[in-house]
Amino acid sequence: MKMMDFMVSGCGFTRQRRTFQTSHPPSTLCHGVVHEQAPEDVTEVIFHPSVTTIKNSAFSGCRSLEWVTIPDTVTRIEACAFFHCDSLRYILLSRNLEFIGVGAFDNCRSLQAVFLPLTVIHIGNEAFNGCTSLRFLYVPETIEHIGNQVVWGCNRLLTAVKYKRNNDGSINNNNVNQWLMQQCANLPFHQACSSISITPQGIVGCSQEHGINRATEVEDGQMTALHILCANPHATGDCIRAYLQLAPEAADQEDSEGINFLAKILRFVTI
Repeated sequence: MKMMDFMVSGCGFTRQRRTFQTSHPPSTLCHGVVHEQAPEDVTEVIFHPSVTTIKNSAFSGCRSLEWVTIPDTVTRIEACAFFHCDSLRYILLSRNLEFIGVGAFDNCRSLQAVFLPLTVIHIGNEAFNGCTSLRFLYVPETIEHIGNQVVWGCNRLLTAVKYKRNNDGSINNNNVNQWLMQQCANLPFHQACSSISITPQGIVGCSQEHGINRATEVEDGQMTALHILCANPHATGDCIRAYLQLAPEAADQEDSEGINFLAKILRFVTI
């Protein structure tokens, strides 16, 4: 397949929640076919509506790719699909995703937050190995298989966490989420925005209970609550709108690394 088969411009992809524009070439159209591989200089991705699987190494080595939204038609991400996407900072996963293959996000060194939807039942070995910037990971407790060294080298995430095993030898993921909640224990908006059942009403309720001034809290090593909200696949555009209506100053807020997340994401998101 020729490189020209991938190149598109001025296209868009609409989800139920948000509209993602691709007005900044080079962009690529993913068909989900075997041996399909995007050009290494691609910065934006559009998924064809028929795509249900992101094939092996489809975006491997795309070092300029920063933002990816995977449509809800996708149920599988195969081995090394995003291997060494060094600049990949933001990914919104399909809410119907079931399978993450071996090394799918291996060495995505800029990736900061990942929510695995409740539908995920399999995570392959080293799926997030070497994601050295990863600070936030939500792992569903209903997962059936998690491979070895899934978060090896993610030192910012798991400095105090070791996987525990159940009596049958399977890995207990509750320990990961317990650690996550401990980190957010004193940050009520971070907790609210990380909920899989987040609603606009929940955000309003959090402000009424804890005070709106807490909506812009950031602790050392943490992201803003708005950063987490934008990465949460269960959050709708209405949730982001409600947050900004309550705390408009959050739009200009930087996290502990000086990153204004909303300014980055609004390039791709229409709220």
